[in-house]
Amino acid sequence: MTIDDRYEVIDDQHAEGGFGKISKRRDKDLERHVAVKELRMLSDSDARERFRREAKALARMNHPNIPAIYDVQFNDEQMFILFAFVEGRTLRQLIGDTMPPLDRVRRWFTQVSAALDHAHSKGIIHRDVKPENIIISEDNENATLVDFGIALTADDARSLTKSGYIIGTPAYMSPEQSADEDLDGRSDIYSLGIVLYETLSGHLPHPGGYQPLSDANEAIPPAFDELIKDCLAQDKNARLSSAQEFIRRLRSAFRTDVPLSALLMDARLHEIAAALRQMSAEEFASKPRGQKLLLINRLKDLVRIDKPELGAGTADVIALMTRLAQFEGEAEYQPVINAGFQWGYWKMYGPNWQGNEDIRSALIDAAKTATESAHKVLAEEFISFLESEDLGSLPRWSTHDLRQLVMALLANANCGKAADRLAELYDKINEATHLPAAQPTFTPLRLQPSAA
Repeated sequence: MTIDDRYEVIDDQHAEGGFGKISKRRDKDLERHVAVKELRMLSDSDARERFRREAKALARMNHPNIPAIYDVQFNDEQMFILFAFVEGRTLRQLIGDTMPPLDRVRRWFTQVSAALDHAHSKGIIHRDVKPENIIISEDNENATLVDFGIALTADDARSLTKSGYIIGTPAYMSPEQSADEDLDGRSDIYSLGIVLYETLSGHLPHPGGYQPLSDANEAIPPAFDELIKDCLAQDKNARLSSAQEFIRRLRSAFRTDVPLSALLMDARLHEIAAALRQMSAEEFASKPRGQKLLLINRLKDLVRIDKPELGAGTADVIALMTRLAQFEGEAEYQPVINAGFQWGYWKMYGPNWQGNEDIRSALIDAAKTATESAHKVLAEEFISFLESEDLGSLPRWSTHDLRQLVMALLANANCGKAADRLAELYDKINEATHLPAAQPTFTPLRLQPSAA
């Protein structure tokens, strides 16, 4: 039985891997999607044996952020590696328009680093860490590192390259990889530093000297710059030594031990967000009134100024304050929720990125537990927001979240005078959902299945 007998081709050119093409197929027997990497076999018998040994090493990997390898098949001319197909979008598709929330970036890169640490512990070097090889799940929660390559000698690499294969990606290669030297895990760490810089800035590091990200964007902690610089040391002996060390440094990149009073006087945006992230709504309510009013006014300033480079940081603070300020008065909570609707649904964070899923989730969570006064603010802003919109023209992703929000408002025991109007809007949202889907001119934050 050939590979084509069991595995039906869905997309023959799904992606180009580091050492060959990748196709998306359907396993007819087990009725599941698989990704199939196809490699041209070398004619030298010793090289073919190295391929087999390396394929077995790859198959021994077992990590939640690495696709499971199902099978390896050989014939005289080709080798096929069959592994789990990962639904989601590549990191390349998500970066560039705006910086993702820092907390999300930290989660993604912790997971990718853990995947590298697992591979390095088995003597496997990835060799092609780049945004195209990091898949982000549809819910934004998980990052998967894909397309582990075959460890080749320099002669093998040159032989395959003559056949049209590209070994690695120049912009992400460590100096030793570019020089065709023997590699260890520190080469992957160099590439990871490049990818982190690009994720936070939207572009590769400029040649001719490191330009700190935190200088241009106060939402980025200086500790991120220090981490990236230690990944990019030209001498691998001066570089960050391991993926485990990368994880440790990443987790400690936020200051959380500074009193709020000091942060409010001279802190950068990322430090304020880190402090708020440690609080509950009850803890926020217990803070001195002056501090709370200063935070709300700081948020109003951020929304008013609306600097593109602070977009992700501002959205982060809006989501946090939506959850934390529920026990404040109506006058204090109203500007937070107003910003929540605007930045959660219609704010453009770039030409292809509209709305913020974290803010929308925060609005839904707040509606479930809101006090009477907070519920009044949420309901009034919701009604005002929807009465200004043509529900039939809304994209599906927005009507789904709006339905969840109005359901939470109606279910809340504090739902009073606004109940009838909310129920009417709930019915209209359901009617709009069954109309032909509106065709948005943007790519919303809700992710669509895509990559392997």
